[in-house]
Amino acid sequence: MRYLFAILIAGGLFAFYAWAYQANHRTPVPEGCENARPDCQACGIADCALREKMGETKEKEIQTK
Repeated sequence: MRYLFAILIAGGLFAFYAWAYQANHRTPVPEGCENARPDCQACGIADCALREKMGETKEKEIQTK
């Protein structure tokens, strides 16, 4: 009986996650947030993937100017 409850709880959590994931992707992006980018100077994490991407795009912008 314990295994049945565990399976039902796990199934319910998975179903809730799947529903929330789909609902999030159906929700439109608010106006003004389409190109929202984090300010990487405010964060102290040096090995962040976003910081590396921002650095690459800034280098490309400098090279094209």
